[in-house]
Amino acid sequence: MNRLCFVLLVVSLSSCGSDEASSGRQGGRGVGRQSAAVPVKVEAVARGEISRSVLKNTTLEADRWIDVRSRRPGQVVAILKEEGDPVRVGDVLARLDSEDAELQTRQMEVAFEDAERNYARVQKIFASNLISEEQFEAAKTQLDRARAQYEQAKLDLNFTRITSPVEGTVTLRQVEIGNVVSNNQILFSVADFDPLLARILVPEKEIGNIATGQEARITVESAPGREYRGKVKRISPIVDPESGTVKVTVEIPSQTNTILRPGMFSSVYIITETRHHTLVIPKKALVLEGEGNQVFVYEQAEEGGRAERRKIAIGFSDNDRLEIVDGLRDGEVVITVGQDGLRPGTSVRIVGEAPAVVAATEQDLQEGRRSDGRGGGDIKRFQARIFERFPEAKKIYDERVKKDPEIGTDSGKWRAFVRELAEKGIVTMRRRGG
Repeated sequence: MNRLCFVLLVVSLSSCGSDEASSGRQGGRGVGRQSAAVPVKVEAVARGEISRSVLKNTTLEADRWIDVRSRRPGQVVAILKEEGDPVRVGDVLARLDSEDAELQTRQMEVAFEDAERNYARVQKIFASNLISEEQFEAAKTQLDRARAQYEQAKLDLNFTRITSPVEGTVTLRQVEIGNVVSNNQILFSVADFDPLLARILVPEKEIGNIATGQEARITVESAPGREYRGKVKRISPIVDPESGTVKVTVEIPSQTNTILRPGMFSSVYIITETRHHTLVIPKKALVLEGEGNQVFVYEQAEEGGRAERRKIAIGFSDNDRLEIVDGLRDGEVVITVGQDGLRPGTSVRIVGEAPAVVAATEQDLQEGRRSDGRGGGDIKRFQARIFERFPEAKKIYDERVKKDPEIGTDSGKWRAFVRELAEKGIVTMRRRGG
């Protein structure tokens, strides 16, 4: 409705100036007609890579998540690691009061040394047959008991040091200095973020398309527009009879400057098939009204552009792109913004273009000619002007120059390329001064 009001307003204003228009000022009439054109945004049909995937949502998990527990009661006297700190195996996270354990260890050490001396003395006497075998065995048993008590005391002393059993990152600290902890109480949690895991449930009918080693792409809400790579690591050999799904584990290796964390909600796309060098367009080009899949194609008219409706056949699709199987050709231009409410034949203009803008002229196309006929000179400067005004032309140029590098240096091929873009409405042309 807003667009209709805008068009009616332009027509009304044009009528008010009809006397001036009838005086023969042709330029004024041209600008009036262009002003009535509907502003749109466009994008060229291009070739690229698109994949079919199985999409599932889940939360990320650490490969290993370990709760670090106390092995003896005691009071916390020092905390050496905080949440977020990296740790290696054996790194001390906290210390408990160790005075009683040190004293007990010293007592057991003395008892063990005394038992060793007694056993050595008894062994010599037994060798001389001066004592019975029972007395010798009693001395040996006493030594073994003292050794065990000493080892236990050293172990208890070692338990006053709370250490990490794995390499990873401290994810949770649950104690403060001064707390008195009990045996087997959870004090810290340590997780290994390399790799992270995404466990998804895939319906039984889709599991035939998934295999170990397939590529997966992961997205998270906290990093819109960014994808992370992973691979299918494991596929459960059983189907859950209640849900009819199979558990699939995707492994996401550690990546530089990643923001991925365990517990993040993520979307997992398992790539089941990829097509290369196929025609693709943005999803936003689809027309929401009408039957079937349709788009509006931007076509160059005598005065500005014109929208033409086109039915298309769609193949694969991903987050924001569609594969075109039929209905469009390489290099055609589709309307991506402003197509709602358009009718076939509606006059349109590309957003950012003033009604009288001139993107290229015949005189400009001759710049760069030299006596050798191959061009050069100002051709690069002209290209810069074209690409600055029409970014879409730059995209098409980058794809075309891969196949024919001479487009960027041969003035004849460059002129033909620009005229092709003009015919498709991607750039506009007129003779300078005409």
